[in-house]
Amino acid sequence: MEERIRKEAIERFTKGEPPKSIYTDLHRSKKWFFKWLDRYQTGQANWYIDQSKRPKSSPRRLPDIERQRILETRQRLETESFAQIGASAIKWELTKAGLSFPADRTINRVLAQEGLIKKKTLCSERS
Repeated sequence: MEERIRKEAIERFTKGEPPKSIYTDLHRSKKWFFKWLDRYQTGQANWYIDQSKRPKSSPRRLPDIERQRILETRQRLETESFAQIGASAIKWELTKAGLSFPADRTINRVLAQEGLIKKKTLCSERS
């Protein structure tokens, strides 16, 4: 439906109709009209189709290699007797290896996403 309206607006414009009469007749804004006119003028075949608003990159996203290092360090620490396995211990191990490390919160988020954070339960049984 919306795609048809976009095509109609541009078709009317190419036939010589003034922009104001087009967008007022279609109950659209001036900004809307010129957005689709700009897309039409790019020459792309599918100019009238909505484009994703999702960012093309996520600069704050942790690279997969760092994520893997966190998980591998955690797995190694779990095999050692009496070893700490939390974010601080993982950060310490990465520092000892000369690797960069993310913040504790980031490490905890990675562990939570992998289901590796275990909540402590208090034993409420008292005699």
